[in-house]
Amino acid sequence: MLDPRELRRYLDRGSHPIVCVGPMSRNCVTAAVRYGDAIKRPIPLIASRRQIDAASLGGGYVERWNTETFARFVRSIGGGHAVLCRDHGGPWQGAGEDALSVEDAMVRAKASIAEDIAQGFGVIHLDPSIGEDTRDPRETLEMLFELYAFSIETAARLGRHVEFEIGTEQQSGEVAGPTELIALLKDVTRFCRAGGFQHPLFCVVQTGTLVREMRNVGLTEGRKNEDIDQAYAVKTMERNVKALADVAYINGVHIKEHNGDYLSDGSMATRTKWEIGGVNIAPEFGVLETRTLLSLCSEFGLLGVRDAMVELFYASRKWEKWLAQSSEATDLDKAVIAGHYSFADPAFVEQKAALAAETASRGIDLDEHIQGAMLGMLRRMTWCLGYHAQGAGAAIELKPGVASGAVQAA
Repeated sequence: MLDPRELRRYLDRGSHPIVCVGPMSRNCVTAAVRYGDAIKRPIPLIASRRQIDAASLGGGYVERWNTETFARFVRSIGGGHAVLCRDHGGPWQGAGEDALSVEDAMVRAKASIAEDIAQGFGVIHLDPSIGEDTRDPRETLEMLFELYAFSIETAARLGRHVEFEIGTEQQSGEVAGPTELIALLKDVTRFCRAGGFQHPLFCVVQTGTLVREMRNVGLTEGRKNEDIDQAYAVKTMERNVKALADVAYINGVHIKEHNGDYLSDGSMATRTKWEIGGVNIAPEFGVLETRTLLSLCSEFGLLGVRDAMVELFYASRKWEKWLAQSSEATDLDKAVIAGHYSFADPAFVEQKAALAAETASRGIDLDEHIQGAMLGMLRRMTWCLGYHAQGAGAAIELKPGVASGAVQAA
């Protein structure tokens, strides 16, 4: 596992933005780890609490992993350039916590963070933003500081080093102004100096991205049919995001972009000019795996298997949170959006086994095929962000039994 201090040094050198991968499935994690080791660049794995959490708090829906078993799996497959990261760690961020009191939610948040640190998570996003629109902003800030101090103390007790990500704003598809960021970082700097704590590594800011359904509907991606000048919008975003990056840099912090899924190659490439530290990509990997599974079922005539998968995915209703206003998504679209939430369901495992048997009879390893597709997507993203301009990625090659156009790490 990569020491989080190495991640900070990498970013402080002014290297290109890094892709931060949501652990949507075993295949997604495996592909990300293999790719990071192949190109010798950091690959943060950004696990939300609903995806993966402490066993004492019920674990998570991804592979039914808990924090310990997830960390153990990553180490078992290499992970020399992987960084385990907690995404949205904080109160009310875990499953079934919506109705908890502040006190109970903070207790669970601390239990989750303590287990993260014990299992070697290197970056923890402290996010007490849920419900902030109904309380005094100072209360949210105090919750952030309480979690920050608790994490530092826990890390010291366990002999660990952790870096932090802060930022409590919800994504809107717009670009944040510098005023709020300046105020936040001023308060955080004062707090860190008073406690002798290190500054955060990342601060989440709004950069004009927003994911709905299977597209990015942010300022430059989702408004092609609106009466705005796209070139002007991009230039405005670039100027504003650079201003945010400058504010963060003065405070020793790198800005982090959430909702970076489904960006075009051109939009992804602009991130190299914006001085962004990292770009979070998560649901796009889950959708890619779901589409690959359903496509193979159709290609090999396993229509019953395909229909059973679609029915299961749709019935989960996990697609509801992703729908756009006035959505025109079909039931199939909704199933594809929600597919990854059901990958650990025994009913899906049974159907996948039937598909795997069919692909094996044709000389194709199903999981290798899926990972190949994901590696192809990672390769495209890192190429756009300039990794390969530095000579990385030479150890990538095609493997037998993988679709042409999919890549595998050697």
